[in-house]
Amino acid sequence: MKPAALAALSIALIATQACIAGPLEDAVARMAELNQMVQAQNERLTQLEAKLQNQGLFGMLNQIEALKAEVARLRGAQEELAYRQESADKRTKDLFFDLDERIKEIANRPPPPPVDAIRLQSSQSLIVSPLMQKTDTESETTAYEIAHSLIKAGKYREAIVAFQKFVDQYPSGPLAANALYWIGISQVTGMSNFKAAAESYIRLLEEYPNSPKVPDALLSLARAQIQMEEKELAQATLNRLLTNYASSKAAENGKKLIATLN
Repeated sequence: MKPAALAALSIALIATQACIAGPLEDAVARMAELNQMVQAQNERLTQLEAKLQNQGLFGMLNQIEALKAEVARLRGAQEELAYRQESADKRTKDLFFDLDERIKEIANRPPPPPVDAIRLQSSQSLIVSPLMQKTDTESETTAYEIAHSLIKAGKYREAIVAFQKFVDQYPSGPLAANALYWIGISQVTGMSNFKAAAESYIRLLEEYPNSPKVPDALLSLARAQIQMEEKELAQATLNRLLTNYASSKAAENGKKLIATLN
């Protein structure tokens, strides 16, 4: 081949390579740029994931700490309630023991002298001193409060026994009717014995008809009769309450109760 032809051919090849190399280098450069962008996005995504994980763990730790604090508070409240209950039980036992001791003391007292012997005594010796009257009143009040404290402590069976002893000891006292009323309440609340409760209320109505506790006893008696399916008796009891004690608080509740029977 002639030198001139070879030179022309070389120039053509060089031009062709230049044309091909230009786009190829651009593509390679673009690929490298895209790879860098993808790598940067991956790194950013990794950072975001790590950040979210840290925030989630931190939130969980905060929740755990809050739960621990709440559990500690509840345990403290439980321990405090247990202590109060234990103290209340101890006070109740002490009061009940004191009541038994007082009752034993009264039971062991010598019997009163015969009527004939009393007649022979002077009128002055028969006068009861105010101090003795005060002592008896304080003893009666203390015995009643001891029995009533058993109800507050939820010891209904013990309260029934204590109030029955109280009524036997102070049948003519101003609190005897109240004691019978609370006996009935304890029989209903603690034992669901509506029959026994009704008997206690009826005894109150018969033995203490002038007691301020009569309206409450009538209302409670009607409720017990309803529980025993004695609706006619309950109706009559409520009518008696509304007729004789219309202005009492018990009568207001009696009106609501009697409406349920019609």
